[in-house]
Formats: sequence, structure tokens, C-alpha cells
Amino acid sequence: MSKPPLLVFAYAFPHRKTQDFLLSLRLDGFHSVTVIAAPKVELVHSDPTSYFSTSLRRRSPADTERVCAALGFAFLPCEHGEVTAISDLVSQSGARIALISGARILKPAIIDLFSDGIINIHPGILPATSGLDAFYYTITKGVAAGATAHFIDGRVDAGEEILFEQTPIGPEDTPEIVAENSYQSQLIALHRVLQELQTGTIRRTPILRERKNQPMLPDEKRNAIARFASWRNAQYVRQLGEELVRACEAGDTTTAGAILEQMPALIEHRNEKGWSPLICASFKQHLETVKMLLAKGADPDGANANGTTPLMYAKTQSLHQAASDYPVLSALLAAGARLDRCDVSGCDIFHYVRAAGDEQMLAWLMARRER
Repeated sequence: MSKPPLLVFAYAFPHRKTQDFLLSLRLDGFHSVTVIAAPKVELVHSDPTSYFSTSLRRRSPADTERVCAALGFAFLPCEHGEVTAISDLVSQSGARIALISGARILKPAIIDLFSDGIINIHPGILPATSGLDAFYYTITKGVAAGATAHFIDGRVDAGEEILFEQTPIGPEDTPEIVAENSYQSQLIALHRVLQELQTGTIRRTPILRERKNQPMLPDEKRNAIARFASWRNAQYVRQLGEELVRACEAGDTTTAGAILEQMPALIEHRNEKGWSPLICASFKQHLETVKMLLAKGADPDGANANGTTPLMYAKTQSLHQAASDYPVLSALLAAGARLDRCDVSGCDIFHYVRAAGDEQMLAWLMARRER
């Protein structure tokens, strides 16, 4: 499948993200690439101070014109606000979409030149970490680290989200490691976006934010780093809990058991829907995973925020099954699940089975209530 022509808003001077994005484009098979390279400008809010220790080494990036020559990309030194020059370039190249590897705020008149939009990869989750200092806002706001791919609009770090690439957090990660891994998340997000461009599967979700974050003061950055360990530990536990829930949804009893051996307190972890590992495994009818969770102390009546119990979820996939002995329901009942538990609507499992019209399951449940 042929790759569409792309315009890239970049910097004319040596710039790591520009170099890495251009290399990624070439590795992903893009040949018709024109780089609009803006000269260096001293920023008012530029802060060269390092607020945490660094020891990782890397080769300095090459001059952008040299990178383009090596990759066979067209190079045009041009201010990013030059509407006429960029409009002519869009017409000549046939590009309908553009990518930002490094740019100042683009004017609406520039954005409007691209019928399919301009894609930016922001080094944090939006809208929480909009503006500069995304790394520090990630810590102070207690949100996940990562990179957000989005179509820009006339505002800063707004528009429409395409995807979020989460950065994995380790229990002993330093600020430097998290910052570097989050940079790599930008490259992974770019690769995913390029794949979705090819398959036509890009989704657009509006980014809702009232205002962008203001640049942090030095003391605010120092305070963020002082809170880093607490943030890291919370993110590590959250990500491990998400992995546990995914394993239970998939019926991966081995992985789920290993996670619980490492951190038993996650047995009642809840995902964003309020589902526990037991709810997930019960709903998906993964009997061995259900048994393992119950053996490790999962609450057989542990409901979500609406009061829906694992038993209520477990019945859903078993409705209208011929000659079923309902093994997951049986396992939950054997562990002490109560048939008379009601959700926030005041309804018990009998109500829902009766409403579904499954007389066989209703009779099976009634028999167990009478024991």
C-alpha cells in the first residue's frame, strides 16, 4: 500500500525529536516527506535547569538538513507562520496531512491548509498536562505518564485525541528513567498513528479542557520532584492492577496468580468501570481463574459501584444455555456468594434472570435458595 505524502513541521537546528521522528517515518516506509524547518528562537519561558540527576548518555542529534539529505526527504527552511509559502508547498506536494516533530504555536490559517489535519504527539496525557512542563504536571496531578497523539486546533494542546500511549512504571524507576521512557512513548505513539493512517482506523475524540497549564516556576518543579516517589509508587500499583484485570478478563490464571503473589492487596482492585478481578473473570466465565481468585480471598459478593455482584455478572453469559450446571455460578455460591444481595436499584439476581425469561436458570437458582 502506497504511503501518502506528508509535511513535517520541524526545527532547522539539531533536535532529537525531529531526528527521531524523521527516522521513524523512513522506517515506516514514508518516502514522500517534506520538512518545513523553522530556525531557532529563544523562548521566554525556556528553563535549561535540570531538576533531577541524569546519567544516561546518548549521541547528539545531527543538523536537520543533513538528516533530510540522508533520508531522501525534501528540506525547506521556513518560518512556520509563512502562510503563502506553506500553502504553495501543500499544493505542490499534494499533502493532505501534516505532522509536528517540533514547532511553535501554529496559526489557524496554517492548520486550515491541511484537509486531513495536523498531528502532534504531546509528551503527556491530555488535557491534564497541556502546555510546557508536561513531565512535572504528570507528577503534581497524579496522572499516568505517556504520550498523547492528537489532531491540533487553534488552541495549545487541544483538538481531537487519536490515542494515548502509556509509559510503564517500575517500582525503582528514577525521574530520569521515567522521562526517557516517556520520550520513547512518543515514538511508539507515532508508529501506532502511522499504522492507523495506513489502515484508515484513526479515531477522533474531542479533548475537553478549559485552559492550558501555565509554565511552572522553579520551586514548583522542585516540589514535583519531591513528590516523585509517591507518584511512582501509586502509578506502579495502578498499572499492576490494570494488568491483573486484563489477565482475569483473558482467563490467564498463571499471570493473574503471579501478580497476586507479588501484591496480594490487588485482589479487590477496581478498573475504571469499577470491576474487580473476580467480576471480570466471572463475567467472562473463566472458571479456573474464578476459583483461583476465590482461593486467594476475593470477596464473592464484592460488587461494583452500582451494587452489581460477581454472581449477577456471571449469570449473563450463561443465560438460555441448554442443560447447563452453571459452573461459575456454582463456584461463587460455594464460596459464600449470597442470592439475596440487591443492587442499587433494589434488584437481586432472581429479578434479572426472570426478566431475561430463562426459566431453567431461575429454577436452578430457586433450588439453591431453598437449601
